[in-house]
Amino acid sequence: MYHGVTVALVTPLSDRDEVSRRDVARLVDSVRPHVTALLPALSTGEGWALTDRQWQDMVAHTLDRADGLPVLAGIQRPRTAEVAARARTAARLGAAAVVTTTPYGPDVTQQQMYDHYAAVSETAGLPVVVYHESEISGNTIEPGTLLKICALPGVAAVKDSAGSATATRALLAADPGVPVLQGLEHLVGDCGDVDGWVMALANVEPALCATAFDVRPVYNAAVREACERHGLDRPDWYRALKSELHRRRVIGTGRTATPEGSRT
Repeated sequence: MYHGVTVALVTPLSDRDEVSRRDVARLVDSVRPHVTALLPALSTGEGWALTDRQWQDMVAHTLDRADGLPVLAGIQRPRTAEVAARARTAARLGAAAVVTTTPYGPDVTQQQMYDHYAAVSETAGLPVVVYHESEISGNTIEPGTLLKICALPGVAAVKDSAGSATATRALLAADPGVPVLQGLEHLVGDCGDVDGWVMALANVEPALCATAFDVRPVYNAAVREACERHGLDRPDWYRALKSELHRRRVIGTGRTATPEGSRT
């Protein structure tokens, strides 16, 4: 499930700020033929802003419509205990894995980052995908620490959204022992032979994303153009995607959980 294109789903909300089961179903149906996994409730899904109820409903509704596709539940919470609690819920719901950052804050040590992933994987009983980023967590996993984390029995892959194609290639060269997924569209043409892509763009251009992955780098320019056209370079890229999906009548509203965010 870590090969090919994983779609980082937006979270369809109703006018009452409830996750719309009907809209999640339509969205999943529209992308399912072209992707290899579904990722609800991460950054594109405004995971940092979702209430516990919204988060659980989004994961559950995605699982209800997955029809055999693995569902990787995104978790964006500031503390290990909160992440572990949501991971246990994801396991109970039937998710195939969880994707999560380090704990939040610039004072989090490298040892604490390692201990965090060890605790989450042990507590949840699910494979853990390391969400390698800095904008949400406010800190950075050092290369040596990341390799140690990848060696943990419960760690299954790395979603690399740290923002450097050079760093992604270095991670690949270090042979981390787990699949590496590129999580930023603008780097997919330069990041090397990663195992998969995690793409917000796949909400609106799933066929293009699948073709681009299969015949890379032939479609790099097409991916860049689509990202520009759909506003993925905006700080509120998720809002732009929701507006387009609403225009297409895939989702009922363009409502967002929060007015602003930062791409990771």
